[in-house]
Amino acid sequence: MNKSPLLAFILLDRSGSMENCRDTTIDAFNEYVMGLRRSDEVDARVALMIFDSQSIDMLQQPQPAKTSLELNRATYVPRASTPLLDAIGQAVAEIDKTTLRPNEKVGLVILTDGFENASKEHTKETIRKLLADRQDNKGWLVTFLGADVDAFNEAGAIGIKSQKYLQLKKTKLAHAMRYAAASQARYATTGNLDEGDFSNAERDDADKD
Repeated sequence: MNKSPLLAFILLDRSGSMENCRDTTIDAFNEYVMGLRRSDEVDARVALMIFDSQSIDMLQQPQPAKTSLELNRATYVPRASTPLLDAIGQAVAEIDKTTLRPNEKVGLVILTDGFENASKEHTKETIRKLLADRQDNKGWLVTFLGADVDAFNEAGAIGIKSQKYLQLKKTKLAHAMRYAAASQARYATTGNLDEGDFSNAERDDADKD
């Protein structure tokens, strides 16, 4: 069976408030990568960008899932504030300059536990336009995982489609990343963005203690 090509781009919050779920976040990301490695449906390349107000770092350029890095306590050290909008802008720019394989779908996952409080270059308006264009005109699947924040307001304000965000408890990070991977796989194999929607059961589970 031919696997469907997917560029899985993870934008991961590294601000100081993530310290209380540092190990959970590391485990969730690594489990997500393992799931992509084992997938019978998708042939994924994984890219990882992490951000805080001291720097926005491309930890990994697109790399086949089987050789993707795994996070650890040395590579993921929470600190500083949350320039969420600037980080999304940089992530979009990185994806834009990536050469996609034939029929490769783009899945951008934004994982944060904080509200925007440190961006200098972008506003909600500029990011909303950017994301609307990539979703509507390029068919990107953009997913927002909001840990212990009002994901509805945060995701909606930057133009992420209503069925594409999860509001989650930090204890459910691994579950949320699993649901994101499943959403990406459904999208990559069908080419239908609606297939990337989270189900009501996934939403309910992610938001439960």
